[in-house]
Amino acid sequence: MSTLQDAGFWARFWTRVSGRTYQHKGERSYSDDTSSTLSGSVVNHSTALKLSSVMACVRLRSETIASLPLHLYDDKKEVASDHPLYAILHDKPNANMSAIEYWQAVIANKDLRGNSYSLIVRSGNRVISLEPLDVDGMVVERMKDGSLRYEYTTNGVKEVFSEDEIFHFKGFSLDGIRGLSTIAYAADTLGFQIDANKTAQNEFKNGLKAGGFLKTGERTLDDKQRDRLKLSMAEFSRPENTGKNMVLEAGMDYVAANRINPQDAQLLESRYFGIEEICRAFNVPPQLIGHTDKASSWASSLEQTNMAFLTYSLRPDLVRLEQLIARKLLTPAERKKYKPRFSVEGLLRADSQARSQFYTTMLQNGVMSRNNVRELEDLPRVDGGDDLTIQLNMTTIDKIGEQSE
Repeated sequence: MSTLQDAGFWARFWTRVSGRTYQHKGERSYSDDTSSTLSGSVVNHSTALKLSSVMACVRLRSETIASLPLHLYDDKKEVASDHPLYAILHDKPNANMSAIEYWQAVIANKDLRGNSYSLIVRSGNRVISLEPLDVDGMVVERMKDGSLRYEYTTNGVKEVFSEDEIFHFKGFSLDGIRGLSTIAYAADTLGFQIDANKTAQNEFKNGLKAGGFLKTGERTLDDKQRDRLKLSMAEFSRPENTGKNMVLEAGMDYVAANRINPQDAQLLESRYFGIEEICRAFNVPPQLIGHTDKASSWASSLEQTNMAFLTYSLRPDLVRLEQLIARKLLTPAERKKYKPRFSVEGLLRADSQARSQFYTTMLQNGVMSRNNVRELEDLPRVDGGDDLTIQLNMTTIDKIGEQSE
């Protein structure tokens, strides 16, 4: 927990207040996404994840990217499965995680916090492990010469790493040094949704009963009578007593309070609209997380929706990861020969019809061989399956009607 004596407290406080988005040379940046709204709600990654729409957006993006096959290709466009880095990227980044678990955590941290950090463990020039680091314990300092210095603190132990030792995956950024936290910059939207949920919970907790006043006229109750009345009112106000009648004694009258009910306050509508605002912040089509309002169903088919999601939401992160892997995990000589690449065709695995049409088009136009298709389907290679084939009835317009030899 941060205190006023914490060396980074005031730096984090000033960063949030001033909204600084650029880190100059000689400055340090702290990972802190906690913000307070005007209503007093505290918004951070923990409270934000309690919103179902935030959880759905983060899970959808992180699990989709993590489920895509990540391969390492050589200069002949062949899978370089014999390269030591291939097993790290495709199978097991570290001793405790599978590939899908590791990449899911990387993307989730980036989406929520703006940054994700992992320690690159090497044996000589060979990468042998990628160990995730807690975002809260990381401080990034931009040195006078432009290089980056990573200071990581956990359990009171401080370690310092160079730029080559940290796999720093950042999201949308204005300076290219640190990613901007979605939670911090969407705090007002998230805080409004949290407040709306709290209000709805209180309404249902109170049985949707409006408050009011008891009128005794000119009579004044003594302390003992007031205590008995309070106990009686507390018992009557329980949710299980909703709809029951209360006996008013000593000439008391009930006066209803002028209170706005949830329908008049459009509470449900505001909560419903807040889902679209959150989807907009995370760049996710609302219908993909179960928000099926007619206004948000702009794509005419699920296939078009998935294609738009891949193109505008997932692809930027896929390209960032591919370039970061090449820059941080491959040597300069290896970068000329090897290239990491996510296989987006993996999104077709759940749609047999779309997958079949894709393979047919690739085969008929000589783009892929039958063995290429069989590898994507996890089938063994066959003899003669490496030849590229095209349709024989294709010709140019000026040769229509001529007899072929």
